[in-house]
Amino acid sequence: MSSDQRPDADEPISVDSCEDVLSHVFEFLDHETEPARREVIAEHLEDCSGCLRQFGIEQEFKALVRRRCGGDVPPPGLRDRIKLQLTTVSFEEDGTQVSVERVSVERTQERPTA
Repeated sequence: MSSDQRPDADEPISVDSCEDVLSHVFEFLDHETEPARREVIAEHLEDCSGCLRQFGIEQEFKALVRRRCGGDVPPPGLRDRIKLQLTTVSFEEDGTQVSVERVSVERTQERPTA
């Protein structure tokens, strides 16, 4: 990863808003955040009842999906069909420009499930 894509290692990681915290909630639940960001998010959740409530809802949602769908084998080709539908959307800050583009993905073989 290049240095312009990654914050300076000496800069403290911070969250600027509840929206920022909640935008990382699934990464936090899946343990996909850097330890420093994880710590900052955890501290925010301790102090913010609104975020903690939303976090709990997302946590319960993931648990429900895991209970209900955890043993199902996905249909052949599902991963490729989903990837073909992925798009990126970008907005300018002042709202004057919107662009939508289809994400280019390579076809992959289905991964075996355990």
